[in-house]
Amino acid sequence: MPIIDIENIHDSVFRQVLSEPANAETFLQVVLPKDLFNQLDLTTITFDSTSYVSEEYKRSFSDLVVQFRIKAENIPVDVYFLFEHKSYQDEGVFLQLLGYMYAMWKKDRAAKKPLRVIVPVVFYHGEGNWRPPTQFIEQFAIAEEWKGILLNFTYILFDTHAWNWQDESSRPLRENVYLFSAMLLMKAAFSKNMQLIRQVFQLWHQMGFTKEKERVTFLLIYVTATQDIPAAQLEEMLKETKLQGEDVMPTLAQRWIDEGKLKGIQEGIQEGKREGMQQALMMLLTTRFQLDDAEKQFISAVHELEKLSAALKLVVTAQTKDEVLKSLHAVVH
Repeated sequence: MPIIDIENIHDSVFRQVLSEPANAETFLQVVLPKDLFNQLDLTTITFDSTSYVSEEYKRSFSDLVVQFRIKAENIPVDVYFLFEHKSYQDEGVFLQLLGYMYAMWKKDRAAKKPLRVIVPVVFYHGEGNWRPPTQFIEQFAIAEEWKGILLNFTYILFDTHAWNWQDESSRPLRENVYLFSAMLLMKAAFSKNMQLIRQVFQLWHQMGFTKEKERVTFLLIYVTATQDIPAAQLEEMLKETKLQGEDVMPTLAQRWIDEGKLKGIQEGIQEGKREGMQQALMMLLTTRFQLDDAEKQFISAVHELEKLSAALKLVVTAQTKDEVLKSLHAVVH
């Protein structure tokens, strides 16, 4: 099952999805000019595992490098597509991309190899349209006569805010449900577009994607981490769109517990916040069994972190809510 780094949630989802060859190919088919995409030998796709991010920026930035070869005879050129993911407006994107490219070319020179062809791609899904220019030369406020001798390069921009996902140009994406869903959910991450999320759930039902339990859970973790949706509302949304929440939510809850990703659990265990653990336990029990007001009040009265922690671990595997409540050393009447 894919792993999500909750502290770098957007980057984690982006890298996980785009690191699959079929998804990288489909994405490039949409973002590249057709005549360039048709020159790629899709049978040669590889991923460069070398990180070109300096130690100074590793906590803030990442890169995903996809390598292809060109079909043309006698031109054994490796084309490196450097994907950079952005969830915010970054005026320093040019220097960052230039730093990546320089590091790659420096490596080529040290190995006495021809310099590789690099195509920078920026994937943006933050608030509002992307504002920085796409040509390096555009950031210099200087007369045109000077621009001819200055360094210049262009990156390809995919801006989910401006992306019309219903347009015919997005057809290849719509045929790849996993990639398409991830991109739509990233588009909705900052716009808080509940209707778009419902449409994604409907798509899963229509395309039979719900059979992909691990991927559905992976994407639902992203939804819950980026949207303020209570568990009960999420389950109701799943039912509205013909998905059975009871089939998905226990798996999702187990994933939260196993990886410590649930905010309430994370706060409760790591920071000793009793309230966070109580809320997490009530949410998970409500998802599986429903709780009445008296039971919620009982949980709120439990102060021992050890008891709450043990109950959280038990809640997914328990057959009844009584098992969980009794683990808190109480008898439910």
